[in-house]
Amino acid sequence: MEWFNDLLSYLTSGVNVAHPIILVALFAIGVISEIGFPLLFSLEIFLFFISYDYGPLSSQALFTVLMLLLGREAGANLLYLITRLLGSRFLDWIERRSSRTFKAVESFKVRLNRKPAIMVALVRLTPGLLQVPSITAGTIRLRPVSFVNGVAISSLIYDFIFILLGFSARFALPHLNTQPKTYLVIGFAVLIAIVWVILFFYYRYNSNGERKKQKERLV
Repeated sequence: MEWFNDLLSYLTSGVNVAHPIILVALFAIGVISEIGFPLLFSLEIFLFFISYDYGPLSSQALFTVLMLLLGREAGANLLYLITRLLGSRFLDWIERRSSRTFKAVESFKVRLNRKPAIMVALVRLTPGLLQVPSITAGTIRLRPVSFVNGVAISSLIYDFIFILLGFSARFALPHLNTQPKTYLVIGFAVLIAIVWVILFFYYRYNSNGERKKQKERLV
């Protein structure tokens, strides 16, 4: 696994103004993550590793958070503008492509009435619902300021969690002497995958429960 450790070390050390290509790549990753492109926990691993290696207040960590924030804002607002411009035509396309996403958008409309920025952030942090607030906000023509704030809040909270985990591991496991970063990253990736699966099925369980209640009310 030496190659894996070397690759991560090279990438994280290059997160600075002297390597604009890596900064642009982080921005692009932030954009494509907003439109549903699967990244297989690469961002989480990168944030964890960079915090473990350099610390949460290092220039590498701060540049990473900044570029991901800008990329997420660009991607989320692009989806927001497309939905706002196309309206029902885009929703019809969503319904044909993914009925689950369409139902999530319809159910989320009601929640945006109160504290929209907070609600946008909370739903974005729910596994599998990252694009739902962008589509919903565009559909109901939510104020751009509220939407931008919601995206920023969720982005900072999400990144802070993994940076904090990496920083904690740096001091909690000081006695590992055999490529500790590599094994920590692999173990962390497995842990994140398990957590996401649990949260996904928890969300599905709650959604099914809500549908049953709605059917009972209709009966």
